[in-house]
Amino acid sequence: MMFTPILALTFTAIAPIVNAYPITGDVVNCRSGPGTSYSVVTSYKKGADVAISCQAAGTTVNGNEIWDKTSDGCYIADYYIRTGSSSYVTKKCDGSSGDGSSGDGSSGNLPGLTSTQSKHAKAIIGEAKREDLGRQGCLAGIATGLVESKMLIYANKKVPASLNYPHDAVGSDYDSVGIFQQRAVYYPDIAADMDAAKSAAQFFKGMKNVSGWKTMEVGKLCQKVQGSAYPSRYAERVADAKKICAAGGL
Repeated sequence: MMFTPILALTFTAIAPIVNAYPITGDVVNCRSGPGTSYSVVTSYKKGADVAISCQAAGTTVNGNEIWDKTSDGCYIADYYIRTGSSSYVTKKCDGSSGDGSSGDGSSGNLPGLTSTQSKHAKAIIGEAKREDLGRQGCLAGIATGLVESKMLIYANKKVPASLNYPHDAVGSDYDSVGIFQQRAVYYPDIAADMDAAKSAAQFFKGMKNVSGWKTMEVGKLCQKVQGSAYPSRYAERVADAKKICAAGGL
């Protein structure tokens, strides 16, 4: 009987932590909120186990918008934690997500878009409204954003300055950055390229220079502005753009 407490203590010491998962990145930042724009609280090395208290939607990282809140009270992109799933594995955090929507990422989302995508799409719609471009401008901007980046803000290692701004993913197509994949050689204002509303304004500037843009078929209009090697892709996303613009008030 005297050995029972010792055995119990030994078992407790080697028992795994509930809801603890390993870090997969070399050095991963834990931030004050669920998004890359939040300040870094601490960092974890590869292989370290972290306990997850809850999960929330935030900035999309390599296609995953889930952020895990650790027992330290900070957030790590779920992409960098091996939970064995790309979906939620525990309860959702209370409060707001990294982009101002509810913690489950559903409140205020536009049709077919995640919370991060919705935030960017709303910025594009807002710019279309500000410039009084109507439904035509909205459709062109949204369809282009869906095709070029799936409505995500891309940085590019070939454009080092772009990595200094909040981004959802990192691409490698020439020197293209941002939602509209605007090439830095033609759009040298990287701060504007990496901002949803400002990059939309740059897109709309080119659009308004297209003769007959107000009545032109939307897919054709997008191609006139972008000069893509795959011109038919824009028309394929117009139906989605119509739903998004309608939900956004245009």
